[in-house]
Amino acid sequence: MNSSSFEGVSGHVVFDASGSRMAWTLIEQLQGGSYKKIGYYDSTKDDLSWSKTDKWIGGSPPADQTLVIKTFRFLSQKLFISVSVLSSLGIVLAVVCLSFNIYNSHVRYIQNSQPNLNNLTAVGCSLALAAVFPLGLDGHHIGRSQFPFVCQARLWLLGLGFSLGYGSMFTKIWWVHTVFTKKEEKKEWRKTLEPWKLYATVGLLVGMDVLTLAIWQIVDPLHRTIETFAKEEPKEDIDVSILPQLEHCSSKKMNTWLGIFYGYKGLLLLLGIFLAYETKSVSTEKINDHRAVGMAIYNVAVLCLITAPVTMILSSQQDAAFAFASLAIVFSSYITLVVLFVPKMRRLITRGEWQSEAQDTMKTGSSTNNNEEEKSRLLEKENRELEKIIAEKEERVSELRHQLQSRQQLRSRRHPPTPPDPSGGLPRGPPEPPDRLSCDGSRVHLLYK
Repeated sequence: MNSSSFEGVSGHVVFDASGSRMAWTLIEQLQGGSYKKIGYYDSTKDDLSWSKTDKWIGGSPPADQTLVIKTFRFLSQKLFISVSVLSSLGIVLAVVCLSFNIYNSHVRYIQNSQPNLNNLTAVGCSLALAAVFPLGLDGHHIGRSQFPFVCQARLWLLGLGFSLGYGSMFTKIWWVHTVFTKKEEKKEWRKTLEPWKLYATVGLLVGMDVLTLAIWQIVDPLHRTIETFAKEEPKEDIDVSILPQLEHCSSKKMNTWLGIFYGYKGLLLLLGIFLAYETKSVSTEKINDHRAVGMAIYNVAVLCLITAPVTMILSSQQDAAFAFASLAIVFSSYITLVVLFVPKMRRLITRGEWQSEAQDTMKTGSSTNNNEEEKSRLLEKENRELEKIIAEKEERVSELRHQLQSRQQLRSRRHPPTPPDPSGGLPRGPPEPPDRLSCDGSRVHLLYK
């Protein structure tokens, strides 16, 4: 029966497995109160003949299921462009500060601020500001294959920027605290400053970051992950659902790596705040900007300690998370550059301290630091004032001597010398009281000597 196939009066005859005849299926549609033929279906050949006379409300047939449309949530382009402009201006400011510091590295005031460490701070701020650009890149700008490289760029730029920028400031404040809080018997440590120890400390901090990031990248590299949100039902179409999705940079053990990274950085920030507070009253010429460094550490630490947990909480809100992270980077970099370099620029411009240490030593003769120069200038000024007072006193003494001689001459003309008394040995009367205008020359000399 299954294999029976022949042409009958009504057409081609074929039976199925149950013995039922398999024939064409007529498809009709109710149009205007009557059924209209719109097609045939031949089940034996799986062929559909459609006359295209069907009519539907709304112009299309109804959906047999809800259509789910996947859409990605991208970062606001206005926010990204605005922050990118601020970051670009910050990089320009960092380059200007770096150029200023290198060009004036021969000036004593700049030399006493450890200019090489300040140069590392400027470079670190530039790297941190450059990290803002990959932070704002998502599927709107790059393809899926490029996403892992962007994730690594974010991590490395932020890590190295923090180590160079904050690490150099931390090294300064650590050295000031180590040297100037020693006991009295270790005061000889204060006499010399070995710069290689400072550079070695910064190198150690950078090396730890490089090692940690390298292990992270090799063992558990960052890759593109998708976060899916609840479906959204648009009001204008009941047969369509929107499935929002968001791209992230993540890894299998992301929380573990972030805990190690944030824990290490957080300890450095807290220790930096403590050292800055402990050294706020210290005064030293070997690192003359350590108070400015302490102020910069306060600002960087507060911004980082607030921003890190907030961005983790707001990770599902791309605009808010990017705004918090990027603006914290921008503001901390701006504050650091302004606090460290602008006072130096202002001092050199307003005071004209452009000469080198050798030139300044030749001009002053024996001065070796700013305190001795100030003392020498004060002593010279005091000496000139004393010489002026002595000259005035000598002129006054000369005037008084001239007046005394004039009075003695006038007195001698009024009272000529008396002849000898003829009475001989007769006793004289009581001596006359001395004239108030008469005075002994020796006494005058003693009086004004």
